Formats: sequence, C-alpha cells, structure tokens
Amino acid sequence: MNMLTLYEELRREWERLRRKIMEEVDRMLYELEESMHYGWSPDGSLRPLYTVYDYPDRYTVLVDLAAADTSSLEVKATEDRLVIEARLEREIRFSDVYGTPLGREVKFRLYRHEIPLPPDADPSDIHVRIRPNKIVEIIIPKKRG
Repeated sequence: MNMLTLYEELRREWERLRRKIMEEVDRMLYELEESMHYGWSPDGSLRPLYTVYDYPDRYTVLVDLAAADTSSLEVKATEDRLVIEARLEREIRFSDVYGTPLGREVKFRLYRHEIPLPPDADPSDIHVRIRPNKIVEIIIPKKRG
C-alpha cells in the first residue's frame, strides 16, 4: 500500500467518524432542546408524555394520554412527523396541573404534540392501538432496503 492510498483511506475514515460524531451531537442538542420546552402551550394544549422505542424493523411510540377522551384521538403521519391530538375529558386549569395560582386563567382542552420521525420510518402503514390506562401505542414500520 503506498502512502497516497493510506492517506486517502485515513481521510475517508476520519470523515466517516466526523459525520457520526456530528450526527450524535445534533441528536443530543435536539433532545436537550426538546426537554427544555414546557409541556403546555397558552393556546390550551398540553404536550403528552411519550417514549419512542427503536426496533430493527419498526419504531414503537407509547403516548400517555391520561384524562383524554380517547374517542377523539387523531394520529396523523407525514414523511417526517407524527402528529397526535386528543381532547381532554374535561377542561383543566394550569393551577390544577402545576399546583400554583399563577396562570390560573390558562385552560387546557386537548393534548397535542408533533414528534419528529427518523428518516427510515415508513409513515404510510402506521398502526394505532389504545392500551389500558389510556396509553396509546403507535407502530411505525421502517423502510425496507
């Protein structure tokens, strides 16, 4: 192996590692930004708690919709987003949720949140199931290939 070939191989490996590190930094910054957002909006919507599980053939999203009217549940998927919305069984005040008189005029009427989808998610064939205790399970297959 000559020096030029070795140099090119090292350069390609360095570039691959650099891209991987930058992707991981971007992911961590996104998660940090997401965790710093409040779980509510003054427009009257609450952001539900959720977890995304990554399996070899699919993503499974579990969403906690406590106090929601699950008959109003809407789950929409686009190429890069999962939109979840459900009305609450009753109107809830800010002070009920956060235990403070501040913001008592803010009333919540629904859950609403958009979850970014990974590029390999195939939103054309999602499956939604409401589990006990108003936990919603959303299964999104991964693209083949």
